[in-house]
Amino acid sequence: MMTVFFSSHALADMPQTNSAISNETLMAVLKSYYPLYNQEFKCHGVISGGYTYDKGQKEGFGYCVEIDRQIMVKTSKGMRLYIMVTGDLEFDANGDRRLKGHALSGLAGMFILKPNGNHWQVESASPDMSAGASGYGLHDWKLLKLGPEKWGFVNEHSDLHQGYFESGFIILSSVGNSIVDSFINSEFSNAGTGLCGEEQLPACEDIDVKIHSIDKSKVVSGYYPLQLIVNGSIDGKTYNNVIYTSYFNAEKGYQVSDNYPLDRW
Repeated sequence: MMTVFFSSHALADMPQTNSAISNETLMAVLKSYYPLYNQEFKCHGVISGGYTYDKGQKEGFGYCVEIDRQIMVKTSKGMRLYIMVTGDLEFDANGDRRLKGHALSGLAGMFILKPNGNHWQVESASPDMSAGASGYGLHDWKLLKLGPEKWGFVNEHSDLHQGYFESGFIILSSVGNSIVDSFINSEFSNAGTGLCGEEQLPACEDIDVKIHSIDKSKVVSGYYPLQLIVNGSIDGKTYNNVIYTSYFNAEKGYQVSDNYPLDRW
């Protein structure tokens, strides 16, 4: 079941998929970014990341990728096609099946395409970003209108580790021909650790944040501020529908204030 991380105020700015272009056609446009085709998994793919062993060897991770969203928007410069790609870890650098692991992320890629005659060409791209847990990419990305001429994809990454549950908003947006990746902590709970909630143990911490609304009364670095609504308890404090504002920074993306209750990681 998908986590609902928008309030009804923010949902009004969410367009639906509205492009009639086939996913295969789009993958052909993006072939230089995802050049592989894995016969076993019958998927377009790419080797991403890796780590170095003691002897200097490096292992690459092979991701099967697919189009998650393709949405056409009308801008002052003409039509633009916003594309979100997601990828699951499936094979190694040799193309053989590889087991997923808890510490491994999924893959995400964002593209903005512009018309070029009867074809499309890439205007902005970030093809290889980390998003998701246990080798699985995030799906069902949402496109929000985040400024007078700005749109961005939003999703929520979640992970459970040793009884600690944590989530965060991933917000992908464009500055020039670059894609800026923002991360805002959105949920925390230690109820599954066994270290809280029982007699003679401290109370459990459980706090949740949603994107309440987009403040169209202001524009900072081309983007509207985000209104975040906070509920729950953490660090001995209780929050009941408390609003925090996140402003856009051209280099770092959306940022939160120093007193934001989940800004401790």
